[in-house]
Amino acid sequence: MSRTKTIKYINETSVDEMVKQVKAKASNIKQVIEAAKESRTEYGLKVQEFIERLGEVEDNV
Repeated sequence: MSRTKTIKYINETSVDEMVKQVKAKASNIKQVIEAAKESRTEYGLKVQEFIERLGEVEDNV
C-alpha cells in the first residue's frame, strides 16, 4: 500500500473496522502487528490501539 493510501486508510478507518478486516482476510497477525509497529511513530495513537486490539485477537485464536 502506498504511503498516501496508508495515511488515508488509517485516518478514515476505525480501529474496529481494521481489526475486522485483518480477521476476515485471515492475515498473519504477527506480520500485521510488526508492520503496524514500524508505522506507529508516524501514525500515532490510533496505530497503537490497533496493535493492542490485534494482540487481543491473536490471544483468542
